Amino acid sequence: MKKLFLGSIVLVFSLLIVLPAQAQTLEERVTALETSMANVELLSTQLFQLFSALQPDITAILNALAAQQLDVATLQADMSELQSRFNGVSRNGDVLQFDSMNLQVTNGLGATDGDPNNTGTTQVNGLGNVIIGYNEDIFPFLGGTPALPASDKTGSHYLIVGEGLNYSSFGGIVAGRDNVSSGEYASVTGGNRNRATGTYSSVSGGNRNVASDFNSSVSGGGENIASGSHSSVSGGKGNEASGVIANVSGGLQNTATGAYSSVSGGFNNTASGIGNSVSGGQNNNTSMQYSSVSGGWYNTASGNNSSVSGGQGNTASSPSSSVSGGQGNNASNFYASISGGQNNIASGLHSSVSGGLQNTASNESASVSGGTNNTASGVRSSVSGGVQNTASARNSSVSGGNSNTASEASSSVSGGNSRNATGLDDWVAGSLFEDN
Repeated sequence: MKKLFLGSIVLVFSLLIVLPAQAQTLEERVTALETSMANVELLSTQLFQLFSALQPDITAILNALAAQQLDVATLQADMSELQSRFNGVSRNGDVLQFDSMNLQVTNGLGATDGDPNNTGTTQVNGLGNVIIGYNEDIFPFLGGTPALPASDKTGSHYLIVGEGLNYSSFGGIVAGRDNVSSGEYASVTGGNRNRATGTYSSVSGGNRNVASDFNSSVSGGGENIASGSHSSVSGGKGNEASGVIANVSGGLQNTATGAYSSVSGGFNNTASGIGNSVSGGQNNNTSMQYSSVSGGWYNTASGNNSSVSGGQGNTASSPSSSVSGGQGNNASNFYASISGGQNNIASGLHSSVSGGLQNTASNESASVSGGTNNTASGVRSSVSGGVQNTASARNSSVSGGNSNTASEASSSVSGGNSRNATGLDDWVAGSLFEDN
């Protein structure tokens, strides 16, 4: 239409310009002019019709322009709001920086555990996680110890850093490689093939470690298990803390099965009673309550509050009994004690053997200080030393010598060889002196 309008105007002016040259007389000019005017009127009518036809289009264009101006104003307002929302967000090369703000990611369920109304029913949907890396599937270590499950990435509100990680609950951190977090708020922060399956449990690193109960933790090492509530394994290999608040600090194949029990280190040690402890050594065992073995080899503290400080093959088997060291010693009654030596026995109540070889204190408050094959079998009897001496009566004593015997109450032998005190309150001296 625009081209038709411009063409009509050009035609009118062309007629006006060439008219004088073509008309030779006035009458011809008038006639030509009238013809031209008629043409102009016709063109004017056509132009009017053209403008009338264009009017709806012009109106539509004006309306569209007004609408576009409104859209531009709306977009400008939206851009201003968007810019205000992103104040503090900037990019510097490969770094996207957030200044003076927090980054929040949610799964849309209204609460971290998916239970905004606290009905006790948790819910996850695999969303609301921050994943750093390619989120690969876990490697299927079929038949491993422990065998790892299939890939499971259904949890919510996790921080995921690493490769082949499983996260199926909520509120944890999973890092490292082929690690699993399946307990509520449980985390594995490093290592390989570790599992945190208990609520609030954690594994800090290492290989094939498991924290499987409430508030349990494994700090590192390999093939360690914290399976008791609030239990912990700090390191080492093949250790297990299965009692409530039990702890294994390190070593190899140590076990703390009693509540509040602990094994500090060593090899194949066991603390199986309440409050028991093994500080180190090898193949040591504590049982009952609050017993302890400090070290050594194949020692056992099996009475309540009993203790073995060290040595080899020693046993404190009664309440409050103790063996300080040596080999093959046995304190087997209440408050009995052996300080050292070899194959000594303190089997009487409050009895004691200080040292020596194969000595026995077998009655209440009896004592053998040392020597070999000595026996204090009377109540409050004592043998100070020597060889094969016996104090068998109440309050009897043998100070030393060889094969001496005090067999009556309050009798005594000072020493010598094969001396016998057989009378009440009798005293037998050694080879130089003898009573009448």
